[in-house]
Amino acid sequence: MDMPLLEELREGLRRHRLVRRRGRKLVITPRGRKLAADPIALLYELGLDLGGGDAFTAMVAERVVEALEENATCTREQLVAPAHEAAQWGWRDQTTGHPPSEQGVSCVVGDVLCRGEAYGLIHHQPDPAEPKSWRTLVSLSPAARFVLGRRRTDVTGRAMFVFDAQLLNVRGVSATVAVAGHEHLTALHDAIQQAFNWENDHLYSFWLDGQFWGDGAAERVIPGAPDTDCKTAEVPIDELRLDVGARIAYVFDYGDDFRVMLTLRERIEGGGVVARVDDRRGTAPPQYPPVEEPWAES
Repeated sequence: MDMPLLEELREGLRRHRLVRRRGRKLVITPRGRKLAADPIALLYELGLDLGGGDAFTAMVAERVVEALEENATCTREQLVAPAHEAAQWGWRDQTTGHPPSEQGVSCVVGDVLCRGEAYGLIHHQPDPAEPKSWRTLVSLSPAARFVLGRRRTDVTGRAMFVFDAQLLNVRGVSATVAVAGHEHLTALHDAIQQAFNWENDHLYSFWLDGQFWGDGAAERVIPGAPDTDCKTAEVPIDELRLDVGARIAYVFDYGDDFRVMLTLRERIEGGGVVARVDDRRGTAPPQYPPVEEPWAES
């Protein structure tokens, strides 16, 4: 492993408090020892860190992974294109005030690929079409496809509920999210978090009557929510008896009041592997806009 990869691995392990420095040595922490005994959990943790703790890089990483999930291999240019397109929506260079350039996004893609390779999630191989060049083809490692498979839901023999999710705080931002009937509303919450690149670190509520901050009897809150008599979101989707067209209101972070209107698009009986999140349109603004980073929300 070369030095840049070792540096990315070291920083990632320290960022997640899996190792710490003791003099001139790195020693494993109790949390690191626990995860080392569970390689799948460790890979899952690292798979969530392709953005390296930066909101803009996390958005780019999401687009890179999406492209690699859809294709066996990609060139770097094929990874930069969707990331650059997404970067034009809601991001600005703090110095120039302009959207990020393609060259700038390419550099961030390079950071994501380096970090992914250090974590064992990204593979590079020579491009057979250009054997004499330095150009490589990029792919997800088998471990990455297994770990990042959380992005898909296997609904063989089960009902699948597909919702249109529209972020009302910003015009033109939406996605489709899908959950199986036996899954709880908490799984729908997880899908919304993935769709809009949120960090799942605040309270949330659903209103089954489609009215934001409406009837308490229709509210379903995060399990363990303090100071409330409302029922929790630990209820299977099947038990809600939703018809196509039914609307559910969802609020994440009671302070910032991110509002998502969910509309049941279709119910699929049986099926196979269905994308947990699909058909993204626009890009949600970062949950925590960086203060002193190269890119900032417009």
